[in-house]
Amino acid sequence: MDKKKTTLLWALLAVCTYGEANSIDLGKSVIYSTTGFATEVRKTTANPTLVTAEDIQNKNYNTVEEVLRDIPAINIVRQGKDYIIDLRGQGDKAKQNVQILVDGVQMNSLDTSMSATPINTISPDDIERIEVIPGGGSVLYGSGTSGGVVNIITKKGTGRRVNAGYEYGSYANKKANIAVGETIGNFDINLSYTNQSRDGYRDYDKSDSDAFMGNIGYKISDTQDINFKYSKYKAEESYPGMLTREQVEVDRTQSGMEDGEWSTTDTDKDEYVLTYNNKLTSNLDFNLTGFYQKTTMDLSSNTFIMGPTLPFKMEQTSKFEDEKWGIKPKFKYSYGQGSNLILGMDYINNKATRYAKTYTVMPDGAPRPPFPSKISTSITTNDLKKETISGFLMNNYVWNNFEFNQGIRYEKANYDVTRGTIRTNGNNDTPISVDKSEDNFAYELGANWLYSDTGKTYVRYEKGFTSPPPALLTNKDEKTGDYYLNDLKSETYDNIEIGLSDYIGFTSINASIFYTLTKDEITQDMAKGMPPAWIKNYNLGKTERFGFELSTAQYFDKLTLNQSWAYINAEIKDGKDGSVDVSGNHVANVPEHKLSFGAEYAFTPKFSIGGDIVYTDGVYMNNQNLGGKVNSHTVTNIRARYSFDFGLDIYGGINNLFDREYYETVGYSSGKYEYDPAAERNYYIGFRYSL
Repeated sequence: MDKKKTTLLWALLAVCTYGEANSIDLGKSVIYSTTGFATEVRKTTANPTLVTAEDIQNKNYNTVEEVLRDIPAINIVRQGKDYIIDLRGQGDKAKQNVQILVDGVQMNSLDTSMSATPINTISPDDIERIEVIPGGGSVLYGSGTSGGVVNIITKKGTGRRVNAGYEYGSYANKKANIAVGETIGNFDINLSYTNQSRDGYRDYDKSDSDAFMGNIGYKISDTQDINFKYSKYKAEESYPGMLTREQVEVDRTQSGMEDGEWSTTDTDKDEYVLTYNNKLTSNLDFNLTGFYQKTTMDLSSNTFIMGPTLPFKMEQTSKFEDEKWGIKPKFKYSYGQGSNLILGMDYINNKATRYAKTYTVMPDGAPRPPFPSKISTSITTNDLKKETISGFLMNNYVWNNFEFNQGIRYEKANYDVTRGTIRTNGNNDTPISVDKSEDNFAYELGANWLYSDTGKTYVRYEKGFTSPPPALLTNKDEKTGDYYLNDLKSETYDNIEIGLSDYIGFTSINASIFYTLTKDEITQDMAKGMPPAWIKNYNLGKTERFGFELSTAQYFDKLTLNQSWAYINAEIKDGKDGSVDVSGNHVANVPEHKLSFGAEYAFTPKFSIGGDIVYTDGVYMNNQNLGGKVNSHTVTNIRARYSFDFGLDIYGGINNLFDREYYETVGYSSGKYEYDPAAERNYYIGFRYSL
């Protein structure tokens, strides 16, 4: 963002803060993700972001990725067709250092070497709220929270309900959803279904998905309830390749693929969650969550690759399965004047398998096409298992207007890993097996001062960890293509954070400043292509992250304004990328600045318009910082909504209003850039009906 644009933006903010303010309903907003039980937001040593179902509806989001992209503290890192949710400068490693939860249950993929967490398997229409807590959470959630926690809480309504909607937008984007619910005696029943299809901005970018969710709740007594949820997601997707600079200049919407090339994925996910709550006594609460998840992805691709002298063809079929089940009991004991003690344990059994069959048609002098008949075949199999057993204790002691938090967690991770490759030429791998355990501890100390009826200030220290994902315990040799064991260790981090939250006049303000020092940070480097020619997983010596998050909002008679600024300096203090010393370099795929400005104006109680401007700083594409900083961009979206008295809403909007050209991601290899262009100006219109 140039100086002129920055000055104009902040001048606009200053002008808009004058006027007659609304009274602010402070209420007692609660959050579940900091303790596992309902806790008032102002009584937490954090400044979380809460996105409600009303927020999701007002901004007409179609995917979870779209919801999270607008949150100031979050950066989205594109990986193929998937999205990595990054908090506090984790970069590519956010898929193992940011916990993504649905109703308190982890959904992160075990095989982080090749896939990201499939966040878009949930329909935004099924979401009651999203709680985002930047920085930490290892005492409650264990491994992989140095970036933070995102908890998606789904809807569980009461009474008779009928909701339906339809939306149509650019690139043949179509979404239809319906949800119904009923209360019968002590039973609450909720069912929802969403279908979404699109052709995509670029050629060959297509998807068709179905999402179903059903839950049934039963009130056993005034102090007990039980709920069972089942969700199903299926999708068929095809996606284009990266483009060269020359291809972008000719046609940025092209697929980057030649005739006869393809790349498709079929995803199938099932999830079952059983939750039981019981208030055993006036000061003792019990919560039990049991769950089972299974995600299957079938991938197929056909690629033409330029070899050292001649091109060759590679066709690959792969199947990924991620299966997870576990149980999470917790007790909360209340004592004194608002103090409480939480005792819990987790047992999670996670298995992942990968089967990849590759046909390679080798060149023998013939040009492309047709290809010669000389064929080699290789079959790669991975069998990954990680069993996690842990227990934790959290205490919150209240003394007048002060609250003091202490927490400790012990976690044991048991690994069982087998992987290898069989080839038709007989040059097979010796299968690699790993059977090991990792023991880790996490600690937390915090103090929160409620200095007024609306304000708080806090300080928090946390020591946490990330135990290695199983697939990263082996490397792949560049010359032979064989897998071999590495000496990867758990990474550990120390984080300190100071924050403030208050309402001043007609303005709300939330601010935090943080510093994180990570030792033995787990990182990965691999050759591009499917399958990659080599893979290296290793520990960096030390990385350092510091920054701040600031968000403000002003409430007037008919106008609401909001602004945010997230700053992160993520730097490698001591480490090598292969044989290259990268000490002093910036961590890849971490924007230093992200700023946003939003406004909502209600002309009448029925008609409103709104918009958002988001600036995202450029990023370095690799830890060596080769290729420089790229892809800073500013995107403006506007929307409007009209509500009728009989339950019908009509809405529409324009994304990327000023038609800015930018990229979902930019790559850099062998001195050349490659691009995945983002959508230009696009439109949508839709309706919702509620009975």
